[in-house]
Amino acid sequence: MNLALIAVAMLAACVLVQSSGMVVLIRWLVRVRSAVESSSVARRIGLLLRLFMLVVLLHLVQVVLWALVFWGARQVSTLETAVYFSIITYTTVGFGDIVLGPPWRLLAGIEGLTGIILVGWSTAFVFAVVNHMYEHWRQVHEVS
Repeated sequence: MNLALIAVAMLAACVLVQSSGMVVLIRWLVRVRSAVESSSVARRIGLLLRLFMLVVLLHLVQVVLWALVFWGARQVSTLETAVYFSIITYTTVGFGDIVLGPPWRLLAGIEGLTGIILVGWSTAFVFAVVNHMYEHWRQVHEVS
């Protein structure tokens, strides 16, 4: 199979998963706006904990998609190994204990690049939520 086609398909799949997840998270945050803007520290921490867990879950879905490609192509021996390889590649930890052969190692590099970009997107999103919480808190306390 053409690896360039697989790379483009996987990049597109990950962007679709990430985009869909972000839309769902934005809609959820609109529904729980009272928690985002709450004066209760416990409510805000609870919201941030749920947000972080959902963002991690979103990335794990993408990791599993990559793992299924490597496992399906018989580049690793087990699904567990594929998920392990994929998560250390997607997060760019890259221990090097599992290495794919040519030309599949190029696809692993694409996974790492995809992970950097999409984790950055999630980081910016979480920052925006925390910044909104801070700005709201600051406005409330400047008025008082």
